[in-house]
Formats: sequence, structure tokens, C-alpha cells
Amino acid sequence: MFKAIQSTVNMRGLSVFISDLRLCQTKEEEQKRVDQELAHIRQKFISEVNLPSYHKKKYVWKMLYIFMLGYELDFGHMEALNLACSHQYSEKSVGYLACTLLLNEGHELLSLLINTLRLDILHSNPEFQTIALACTSNIASKDFAEALAGDVIGLLDFRRSTATRMSLVKKRACLCLLRLFRKVPEVLNAEEFEHIMIYLLEDDNIGVLTTAMGLFLGTVARNPKGYENTIPLICRHIKRLMVQKEAVKGYTYYHITSPWLQGKLLRSLTYFPPPSEKRNFDVIEEALSTILKSTEPQKNVNKSNAVYSIFFEAIGLIAHYGEATHLLSAACIELGRLVKEKDSNIRFVALQSLANLAEKNNVGKELASLQHVLLESLFNENDPSIRQRYLDVIFYMCEEDSVKYIVGELLLYLEKADYKIKEDLVLKIAILCERHSSDLQWYMYCMLTLITHAGDFIADDVWWRVVQVVTNNDEVQKYATEKIFAAMQPKIVHETVIKVACQLLGEYSDLITSDTIGPQNIFDSFHSKFGTLSTTTKSMVLTTYAIVNLNY
Repeated sequence: MFKAIQSTVNMRGLSVFISDLRLCQTKEEEQKRVDQELAHIRQKFISEVNLPSYHKKKYVWKMLYIFMLGYELDFGHMEALNLACSHQYSEKSVGYLACTLLLNEGHELLSLLINTLRLDILHSNPEFQTIALACTSNIASKDFAEALAGDVIGLLDFRRSTATRMSLVKKRACLCLLRLFRKVPEVLNAEEFEHIMIYLLEDDNIGVLTTAMGLFLGTVARNPKGYENTIPLICRHIKRLMVQKEAVKGYTYYHITSPWLQGKLLRSLTYFPPPSEKRNFDVIEEALSTILKSTEPQKNVNKSNAVYSIFFEAIGLIAHYGEATHLLSAACIELGRLVKEKDSNIRFVALQSLANLAEKNNVGKELASLQHVLLESLFNENDPSIRQRYLDVIFYMCEEDSVKYIVGELLLYLEKADYKIKEDLVLKIAILCERHSSDLQWYMYCMLTLITHAGDFIADDVWWRVVQVVTNNDEVQKYATEKIFAAMQPKIVHETVIKVACQLLGEYSDLITSDTIGPQNIFDSFHSKFGTLSTTTKSMVLTTYAIVNLNY
């Protein structure tokens, strides 16, 4: 492909055409020049049957340049297919590139290309194989997957190969097979493909490993069953790159050996339980410990991205292993440091990782020291996406001994919270009260406060649950009825408050009757708001009138 691109440098007509377009002062001038050139190319394709190879390639290159400028092409597709079917590499490479750009996976002409691709994939010339694999990787449809998957797998199967494949062919074949697998997952069977994956992971070439791990992640993300025997090989590469820190020429990025491969190796392990073999587990734990200890802020942005990409994959694996590893506390400490970073991108990913860690593991005690920092940051953060992440972390870290403090702070924040986060905030407060509270009176206080201040965001299930708790617990019936009666006194009250009041005052108004509170007071508290209510709520209020009248 590079040879084909280099050959265009000597195409004078192409160079002149590009120069003409660059010299155009207006869009109209450019359009006129493009139309003129397309008319010329169309006339050449129609009138000259045996067009010389040089001119075929030149005209197709011009069409590709026009297409990349955003102009539509309604001809030339068959000429691109004919070039792809050529036996000359210079023509074939231009043809494949044109098909890749001009034809999408639903194009009707693509079926004419399948046989040519298959012949080139099986060709003895690696250059033909690589360009065919590259084209398939970009435009393959379900028909391609069903027709070509077996041949692509054959390139990777050492048992069906008479010679060692070039690394470039292996890399292209892995990427191509991943595309085919995403189109038709049934083309890969774990029982048949595991030995091929083991063969690929035994390769010490970093480029082959990186593409093989991409294919491996694609398959195990769908179903990891059947690939358990690959774990020792993954552990071997983890030791090589993360513990021994082996430097590989050509694959070092800011003094880090292939950070993308390291990230893929760590992520792949999250699809499997911790290794049962102690030797492999010790290697993983040593690598994770090394990553946690060596991750420090970097002045260079690119190096920082590389370092943190590995770090956050390590955190994800620690969260997955949970109590099987002794690194949970260290991970919490490191993430606690990063949530205070000024860089919003690092803060966002750190909070996301911390939420994942807290959701999967009981780390409330480890995060107790961060409660004040997280709550204060939630109140003061301007970025809504980061605010949401702060709320997620606070929600997952909350435990029974900290629920009163956290919910109290969240209720204070509720009054000034942005409407974008308010619905989720209300739901999380309700869940925390339900999940961790052992004090029913405190539970009722929090829920009624929530209903009073955030009625728009209270789902029916939430207020019905409050009524259910009151009904089933005699000790809070009087308290809840007093609180809801007090909430009904302002002139403007949310309709959700009125619905709850209908249920509680209708059933338990006799519990709060006194010299200052009687049936007339209860009637007035409802009737002053009756005209603004929905039909459903009005019917509830009328039912409440009847029940109160019967009680007195």
C-alpha cells in the first residue's frame, strides 16, 4: 500500500490537479474545476476500452481526492473493482484503497469483490495478503464474514500453515478477524480457536501481541468461557513488561514499553476469576503493586496519558479481584489523591474508578477519610459530569455508620442542586435511607423532607413506600402525621406532598387531634389548594374528606 501511495508522487497530472484546486479562491471555482475533471475522467472511462494502467490509476487517485474533499461520485466504482482484480500489485493496491473509501458495507457491488479478496488472502505473496486483509477489515459485512472467516483463521492457525507467517500478516489477520467476529460472532468457537489464541500469545513480537490482545478482548468480552488456558501466557507478558520492565525497541512510548498492550493485558484478566495457581496470582499482584507505587503526576501530557491509562486499568483489575488481593486499601489511597487533582480529565476518570471500586467492594472504612472532601467537592464542582461522578462515589461508599451524616449533607445540598442532577440525587437519598437506616423516625424525617423539597422528582413508588412504612409501624404513625400536617400549612405545596397527606391524615388524623388541630384545620389545609390539583389528586382529597368526617 505504501508503494502505491509513493508511486502517486510521480503522477504529474494528479499533482497539477491538486495544485489547481488549492489555488481556487472560492467554492464556486473549486466546484467548476472538479466538475470539469470528473467530466474528463468519465469520458476517458467510456471512450477508451484499453486504458493504460498508468492512466487508470491516475484517474482513480483523482476521484479519491475529489471524494475526500466531500464531493459525491456516481461513477468509477467498477473501475476501482477492476483494479482490485488486477494481478499487478500497483493496480491492486489502488483498487483496494478505492473500494475501501468509495464502497460501504451495504453497497451492491461488494459481492463482486469477495472472490478476489479470498484469492488474495490465500495468495503466497504477503503483500497481496496484507492489502486484502486491510480492505476486508474496513468494509466487511455479514456476507464477508461467512465467506472469508475460515480463510483468515487459516492464516493464524499454525497447524494449517506450511511456513511461519510474517508478523505483518498476523497483525492484519487479527484485526480482520476481529471485524468479522463483530459482524458474525459464530465464526469463532472457543473450543476450536483457543489453541490459535495460545499460539498468538506465545509470540514475543509486541506488534503481534497488541493486535492479538485486541482480538482476544473482543472474543472474551462476549464469552470468556473456553479461554482459561491463556491466563498463564498473559501473566508471563505482564511480568515481562510491568515487573521486569523490558524495553522493546520500536515500541517504547515516553520510556514506557507499549502502554496500550499493558492496558489490554490487565483488562483481559477482568473477564476471569483470580488465577488459582499461586505463581500466576503473585505475578499479577506484584505488577499491580508496582503500578500503584510508581504512578506519579507527569509534566508531559502524553506521558501522563500513557501512565494513567495503565494505572486505571490496574485499578479496574483490583476492583474485580476485590478481597482476593490485599491492594484495595492502597488503591483507595491513590484514587483519593487523584480526586483532588486540578486536571478535570484525571479527576473524572479517578472518580469513575473509585465508584466502580466502591460498588464492587466494601471499602467504606478505607474511604471514610474522604467523606468531607467528596461532599465539599460535590457542592462546589461546576462540571455537571464530574458532579455526577462525585455523587456516585458518595452513594457507593455510604454505610450504616455514616448514612446519617451523608444523607444529612445531601439533603442540605438538595435545595441548591442543579436540576440535571436532582432526580438522581433524590433517588440515591431514598435508596440510602431505605438500605441503611435502623431508626424509623429518622427515616421518616428524611423521606418527608425529601418529598417536601423535591416533589417534582419523587416517583410514585417512593412516596407509596413511605406510606407503606407508616402503615406497618405504629411507632412512627403519629410522628409522620404531624410532619405531613406541618408540611401542608404553606399556601403553595407540591402535589406529591398532598398525595402523602391524603393517605396519612385520612388514616391517622385522630392521632394528632388537639385543641389547636381539628377536622376543620385539616379540611382547610386541603381545600385552600383544591382548585389547582389534578383530577386524580382531587379524588384522593375528596376521599380523605369522607374518612376524616367518619372519624369525627
